[in-house]
Amino acid sequence: MAKTSADSKPQAEDTKAPKSKTSKGASSMEELLKSTGYQLKGLKKGDTVTATITRISAREIALDTGSKTEGVVMDKEIENYRDMLSKLKVGDTVTAQVIVAENDRGQSVLSIRKSLLEKRWTTLSDVQKSGESVDVVLRDPVRGGVLVDYGGIRGYIPMSQLDGTVAKQLDKSAGRRLKVKVIEVDPATNRLVFSQRAITEEAVLAKQKELLDVIPVDTTVEASITGVAPFGAFAKFTVEKEGTKHEIEGLIHISEIAWEKVDDPNQYLKAGDTIKVKIAGVDEKSGKVTLSVKQLLPDPWEHVLDMFEKDSQVKGKVTRVSPYGIFVELTPGVEGLIHISKVTPGTEPKVGEEITCLVEDVKPDQRKISLSMALTEKPIGYR
Repeated sequence: MAKTSADSKPQAEDTKAPKSKTSKGASSMEELLKSTGYQLKGLKKGDTVTATITRISAREIALDTGSKTEGVVMDKEIENYRDMLSKLKVGDTVTAQVIVAENDRGQSVLSIRKSLLEKRWTTLSDVQKSGESVDVVLRDPVRGGVLVDYGGIRGYIPMSQLDGTVAKQLDKSAGRRLKVKVIEVDPATNRLVFSQRAITEEAVLAKQKELLDVIPVDTTVEASITGVAPFGAFAKFTVEKEGTKHEIEGLIHISEIAWEKVDDPNQYLKAGDTIKVKIAGVDEKSGKVTLSVKQLLPDPWEHVLDMFEKDSQVKGKVTRVSPYGIFVELTPGVEGLIHISKVTPGTEPKVGEEITCLVEDVKPDQRKISLSMALTEKPIGYR
């Protein structure tokens, strides 16, 4: 009996063995996670996490954030950025920000707007480099142009970069889609500029290439101003080939508007003006035509020796102050320079100020006049 009793004792201990921690199997979820090396993260509002898209439907996008709760994209975000979200697919990795750590359904509510916009800016930079066109939606007319929307990013089209038809109907164009090219991208300042003219210009230039042989370079023609931009103005004139009349558009660069320095082309030219221009040149590769108003005007430097004599006093207006001197406009199109070494520190005149100068040297062939400040009082020791 004793032997039997002794034999049965180990049997009783064996039945308890599965409950012992000496078992190779994990006895809890905590131990299971620990044994696999996998850790569940807790999320807090404001956290930024990298997440993987696990499910996409019309009303919901689910994300795996590696935490104990499933992540879902905000309802408002799905509605406002549906165009961008439509390009996502299961398995994509995105950067998300936690808006609500856990809602009443046990899910984390996330925003992936920042990630989407960063990708959108990258795409815009690539499109600008490639020269491809994109579609934008016209929004609100503003001073000097119109605001547009490109997949959730606000952009701008200057009036000078719109064709005449669209420009005249901006007040009725909200919601209209327009094909444009990207001409400026700066995510740091949130600056995005498009051009519709660049699209239409391609077709125009292709046509103009076929007419280069009948464009009368170095001659004067009558042209109509079609648009004014910060860098100059566009103008159209007519040529004839094989009995058919064709319109050619060229650019009057800001430097070709007048002999004097032009800061704002709008002060000289207006859309609709009819003026005489010189056809200054044609680019055979691109089809672009360069026009000039300045070259039809008398060059003020031709008679500069008759107007300004050496050692004479003249009056002028300060136009620029640079590290090496002060530029003074003596007459429209003619500037002189007072070298910085000839100006007493602390007495430098300001831009726009009218001053009296002494002409030290005149070099018409180099288009240079050297000036000095005229004395306003007698030097010490003068008799």
